[in-house]
Amino acid sequence: MATIEERSNDDGSVAYRVKIRLKGRRQVSETFQRKTDARIWAQRTESELRRGRLLGLRRTVGEAIDHYLQHELALLAQSEKRHRIRHLGWWRDRLGSQLLEEIGPADAREALRALEGRKVATVNRYRAALSAVLSVAVEEEWIASHPLHRARRRKRPNAEREVERDREVTREEMEALKAACRLSEDSRLYALVVFAYASGAREGELMRMEWSRAELSPTILDPVTRETRPGVPRVEVVATKNGSSRMLYFPGEAGELLRDLRPRTLSRYIFASQGLPPEQVPSFPTQAWRYWRRKAELSDLRFHDLRHSWACNLLDSGATLAQLMILGGWKSANMVRRYAARAQRHGSDAVEVMHRRGLV
Repeated sequence: MATIEERSNDDGSVAYRVKIRLKGRRQVSETFQRKTDARIWAQRTESELRRGRLLGLRRTVGEAIDHYLQHELALLAQSEKRHRIRHLGWWRDRLGSQLLEEIGPADAREALRALEGRKVATVNRYRAALSAVLSVAVEEEWIASHPLHRARRRKRPNAEREVERDREVTREEMEALKAACRLSEDSRLYALVVFAYASGAREGELMRMEWSRAELSPTILDPVTRETRPGVPRVEVVATKNGSSRMLYFPGEAGELLRDLRPRTLSRYIFASQGLPPEQVPSFPTQAWRYWRRKAELSDLRFHDLRHSWACNLLDSGATLAQLMILGGWKSANMVRRYAARAQRHGSDAVEVMHRRGLV
């Protein structure tokens, strides 16, 4: 804010000194003989300071992206970093030379038209990447407000909304897939498929499982009998998609496979291949997965569909949406809304019980 001080000179005349201080900027001052001139200069200079012109702080989108990659990228989950780098590289090619204060929602929309034909979720991720950079620019006071927040987002008509993928794996398909994966030269593929189907783990979470966080033979204390019984083998994963740790459970065959995968290498990661440096995160065997998926005549199947099938199986076994959200590692109830209808269908069993007992 600007302040004007009236000062008396040695010759008896009056002068007006203007001081302007803005958060994150050095103080600027000037002295005038007339108060009117002082007011005009204060208004003009404060405006210039806010726009970054006086101090030469006019930043470009490219500079903001560089700052974000240097100081903010490390805060993201490991699985998100490579996608964010790719998305910001795309924005740099299109808006990198433009000044931050001169871009607006129309510029982002025009750039995103190059992604027409891509999935809505993919376009939203590109937009979110730019939005994250602009949010940091606001915090650094390079711009006064977030350019993409000036206009309300248009609600998409039903005809434009993307149909959510709902691909479940049947028991017959799962057996065919497992039979094919057993033939793979990469011995990890079979275990990865079984683990994903049994635990609902994402691809990146499986590859980042560490031996130090695995409990191969846990015990559970029965609250009634106070006796201990064997529990389900589990592994805590710290580097997840949303940045929060998550416990993966491996019942049945998955648990036996986990015990059989005892460390054969010096790596701390469970799915590390021979010759991989101990601290390097192993890569998912994408080529092997695609080849044996095709051999099993399941070309339309995605690895992530195993996670969806796990969620459906969990609800069919009596789990609630709240339990599914926790076990699946979703951050909010909105993320599991797609399973609401299935949960309601099985939740009606409780209503039937209440009816038979004559409680209503």
